[in-house]
Amino acid sequence: MEPLSFGISYAMAKSWARSHGLHGSPFQRTRRTTVTREGRPLQHTQGTHESVYVLPDKQVQHASRDDFATGANEALEQAMAAVFGGKITDEADPDHHPTATVDCEDETTTPWPAPGGGCGADFLLFMACPNAHVHPGHHPRLALLHQQILSLRSALDDDTFHSRWNDHLLRLENLRDKVGPAAWKAALTRVSDTDRTVVQLLLKEDLAP
Repeated sequence: MEPLSFGISYAMAKSWARSHGLHGSPFQRTRRTTVTREGRPLQHTQGTHESVYVLPDKQVQHASRDDFATGANEALEQAMAAVFGGKITDEADPDHHPTATVDCEDETTTPWPAPGGGCGADFLLFMACPNAHVHPGHHPRLALLHQQILSLRSALDDDTFHSRWNDHLLRLENLRDKVGPAAWKAALTRVSDTDRTVVQLLLKEDLAP
């Protein structure tokens, strides 16, 4: 005589699933769909909810494609905003136009055209421009500008500093890394009175292109 059993054993469920061409419990799939669509953990942790139920779910993956693309584009924009966008040269080109921060190769092809023609960007934004050229003659002024922007961190609240100065600081630090920290530091010993005056005007936002 067979022993009595109550309910459905694991072996019975597995045998039934094989006979119906199933590779797993339909109840598990129903549970996964319910938990995923519910949008919150039930009796498990948030981490389990996301890693076991949400991330592997094909519907969630498909619905999240636009969010992933938007996030990737935002990350790319932030990365591009953090780098010096111009060229580093060994000497000045007489055909380029000197500005308060860099030499400009061609203001007619600026990414920031002014309504009346020419370039509408402020001088700090020039460091993001592909037309910008920096040679050793610029290093003292830019190294001083970098030093002075760093000093603003303790004088301004985080939101103000981030919105107005952070991108400029990141570009200067990227430029410093390309020039070389030793050459950047040495440039501070060559800062002139004119460099100090121009930097102060830049920090006060009293200069316009």
